[in-house]
Amino acid sequence: MEFMLAVVGIVLLLSMTTLYMYLVEEDKVEPHIPTPVKKTQRGNFWDAETKQFYKWDKLMELKKIEGTK
Repeated sequence: MEFMLAVVGIVLLLSMTTLYMYLVEEDKVEPHIPTPVKKTQRGNFWDAETKQFYKWDKLMELKKIEGTK
């Protein structure tokens, strides 16, 4: 029983891959190209104490201000 399930899974995987390759060749779908992830995130950061979001630049300003005290 497990062998049949494995064979069905392999056949489905191969048929879906073949269909995807055919559709990409015929320009029916666009190929999926993952976007690179930046190493440094410059998005919003949550501060639990003040319960606010901060941008990266604002965090660096606050760090400089607290560093001079």
